[in-house]
Amino acid sequence: MALKPCKSCKHVVDSTARVCPSCGVKNPGVRVVGQVFGLLILLVIIAGAVTTCSGGGRDKPADKAHALGKPVQSSTLPSTYIIIEDEFREGRPRKIEVMLPRRLNDTELAEVAKTIRADTKFKADKTFIGFRVEGQTEKTYWANANFDPDYRTSLIGLSAKDYETLQALDLKAYPNRIGSWLRDGALGHVMVLYKQKDKYAIDSVFPTGGKNTELYDGKKLPDGGLRLDDPESDFNEHYVVDAKGSLQGWGESGIYMMLPPFKPAQ
Repeated sequence: MALKPCKSCKHVVDSTARVCPSCGVKNPGVRVVGQVFGLLILLVIIAGAVTTCSGGGRDKPADKAHALGKPVQSSTLPSTYIIIEDEFREGRPRKIEVMLPRRLNDTELAEVAKTIRADTKFKADKTFIGFRVEGQTEKTYWANANFDPDYRTSLIGLSAKDYETLQALDLKAYPNRIGSWLRDGALGHVMVLYKQKDKYAIDSVFPTGGKNTELYDGKKLPDGGLRLDDPESDFNEHYVVDAKGSLQGWGESGIYMMLPPFKPAQ
């Protein structure tokens, strides 16, 4: 039997006694601090049980129907897509980055954008979606979609139709072609390098059939590459065709572009 002094009259009593035999106070062996501490522990246990049963409160990105970085496919959509990033904070626009396996036409792009916006537990009036395409060489988005709250879209890179046109280009008109590359950003085109007398020429061929020609001074590099300098440029801007056939664009801040070789239609 444990004995303790009464919290009121200090008379020694049993710690489990409900009433002090000397002064009549209830629970004489239990002090107020102990009661408060016990109550706090009980509240913590109850709160933990409620949190576990309710699933942890706010929805997290992993609770969405699609997991980040995993392909999403539906029979109602024109193509699979991968959500790379999905960011939302209360009071701010929702920002989403999406990877597409191919370029979509206007109808397909609108359908995918509206499906992505609707497939979420986040409630955001303003939503921004940036689309990239697999194999894209430009660092910028291929297209943007905005909901504010109405849908609007802007195309930054080559449209699906223009891209197919450039892919189907016949470059047999360039028998002395040294290399060719496709730029898929804004005002996309195919660049064709060939020799013209003592100069090197690059034709920029556009989907509309238009063409622009620029001349360069060429210099062979020790590693087997070729450096092309614009004789009219004073900003050290130049191209380099490396030993693997890729085209590098150089400026005062270093390399700003890298294009793999483009295989023309046979």
